[in-house]
Order: sequence, then C-alpha cells, then structure tokens
Amino acid sequence: MVRRKRMNKAFIALVLAGVFCASLYAQKIEKPTLTPKPCTEAEKLTVREGISLHDAKKYPAAVEKYQQVIAGNPDCTLVQYELSMTYYAMGEKTKAMETAYRGSKYKSEELPLFYLTMANVIDDVGKPNEAVQIYRDAIKMLGGEKDMTAHLSSIHYNLAVTLTKEKKYDEARAELKKAVGYNYAYASPHYLLSVVYNGTRYKVPAFLAAARFVSIEPTSQRSQIAARLIRDILKPAPTDAKTGNIQIFLDMDAPKDEGDFGMFELLLGTLTTIKGKDDGKKSDEQIFIDAIGTMIALVTESKDVKATFVGKNYVPFLTELKKRGYTDVLGYLVLHNSGNESARTWFGANEIRLREFISWSKAYAPAK
Repeated sequence: MVRRKRMNKAFIALVLAGVFCASLYAQKIEKPTLTPKPCTEAEKLTVREGISLHDAKKYPAAVEKYQQVIAGNPDCTLVQYELSMTYYAMGEKTKAMETAYRGSKYKSEELPLFYLTMANVIDDVGKPNEAVQIYRDAIKMLGGEKDMTAHLSSIHYNLAVTLTKEKKYDEARAELKKAVGYNYAYASPHYLLSVVYNGTRYKVPAFLAAARFVSIEPTSQRSQIAARLIRDILKPAPTDAKTGNIQIFLDMDAPKDEGDFGMFELLLGTLTTIKGKDDGKKSDEQIFIDAIGTMIALVTESKDVKATFVGKNYVPFLTELKKRGYTDVLGYLVLHNSGNESARTWFGANEIRLREFISWSKAYAPAK
C-alpha cells in the first residue's frame, strides 16, 4: 500500500501565493482610481481592538475584528491594510496578497503600504525580480507626491533589501541613498548602508553610516551589530612580534567610486593605539572616544570628501555632533552596545545628556 504524505500547510500557502503572484505580475499594478471611505470613530475603535489582538499574536481574533469593519465599510483602506498585515503575520500569504491588491486600487495614504506588502509576499515566494518591479512601479507612481516622502523612503529601503539578498550591492547602495535622502531620520537605510558598505570594502563610509545609525537607534540587536562594525574598523593595528612596530595594511584595490578614503584607512588602525605618555594615562574607553573624535575631525577637514554622498549626508551630522560636545555620548553608546560595563555606569550618571543627544540626533536633517 502506498502512503500519501500530507503536504505542509505553509508549503501549500506558498504555492498558492506564487500562483496568485504570477497572475498579478502578468497584469501589473495600475494607478489607483477608487476613492476610499474613511472609517467611522466606532470602526476605528474596532480596528484598534484588532491591532491589539494582532500585537498579542491572536491573529484569528484580530481578523474577526477587521472583517466586522469591512462588512460595514468595504472601502476603508485602513482596515484593509491591517487585515493584509495580519494575514501576512499568520503566514496566509495568498490572502495577504489579495487584500493588499484590493487596497492598492484606492487613492489612499495606505497605498505605499499595500505595495510593500505585495512586494514582500512576491519576494517571499521566490520571485525577487517581480518584487523589484513592484517596488519600481510604485516609485514611479508616487515619485511626484510631496506627502509620500516617508513612504518613498520605505519603498526604496525595501527594494534595497531585496537587491541585497540578490547580492546586487551597487544597485542596493543606490536605493539606500535615495531612502536616506527622502527620510534622514529613518534608521533602517543607515543600518543596511553601513552593512553593505562594510561588506564591499568601503570602510570609512561604513563607519560613518553606522555612527549615524547608532545615534538614532541606540539600543537594539541591530545597534549591537553596528557597534561591532565600528569597533572592528577602529581596532588597534597589530604589532610585529619581533620588532614591536605597528603593522599597517592598506587595501590598495579598495573601490573609490564613493570617494578616495585611502589616507583615512591608512590611519584607522593607529587611532586607538597608545602614542604617548598622556595616552598611557587614559582609560581604554577614553582612547576609543578620542579615536572617534579624531576620525570625525579628519573627514571634516577633507575637501575631497565634501562632494561625495557621505560628505553631504554624514560628515555634516558628525561635525555638528562633535561641535555640540556629543562625541563622548556616541562613543559610550558604541561601547554600551558592545557590553562595556563602564559605559553602562557612565549612562547611569548621564541620562539627561543621553536623552538630549538622541532627541537632537533624530531631529537633525542635513542642509539641502
């Protein structure tokens, strides 16, 4: 007797989602023409109840709440979006896609979010090229809308995520720069840009992007990764076991299309090295903070860097940071995310300064 194996429900859902995505991509997304009908206050209350259930991972109960609202107001895009997100969290990719697709036909504030959901589903079912096309079509449709800048930043970022997974790093960098340009306070593009920069041998740009990221997302798992990146870039240069001399290694083939940072890279390993009697009296923490300050001063004084992306977006921020006396706060944030006990003690005694720094950092925007 031949036994039939039960197909995994998640696998079936992915197959169905793939079929639906293929059908959708054949049609392509179109410019919305429908006018949404706002939810009433009572409907908004029910939606909020659904969101609370979603946050508690009670997804079926959340879906029931959303369906109640849709039954009375099928043109409310707010509830359509929340429903699509809950379906996505449940692993119901086909339903998430269908709901987002319906929502994308309305001219609403949620429109970019529907596009993001659709592209995420398409990417999840192994169709990254189609997902990329969704993002690019969305960017074309929303490009001229002034009130969509924050959403455009998110779309460019998510496009970069897909491109990064496909190892298309040059294209990913280009999209991340656009995301930064649309919303400088959005932490995720700075984080991914630091990772992509570092992985493609742009050490100084990686340092600068990571410093900006840690300044606006001070405590998270990503902050720990960014802090490790900064520590690695500024780690002391090795010394020759026989002579005791510092060994400097320069990557002669490092790319220069983001600017020539060769001279800075030559100095990186020396910045956290004890150089004189005064340095010998300093703590390891203070030497590290001084290294950050020196690095900022060096890039600030460089005329060659000013015309680059980092020169326009990161150098002014770090220059102002140093001018305001926040170098130690940034340094201790990096150390804190690296598990340094002295940093934890320092923040306990400087809580007000930390709050002021984060508030200033999140509000900062480079001059256009």
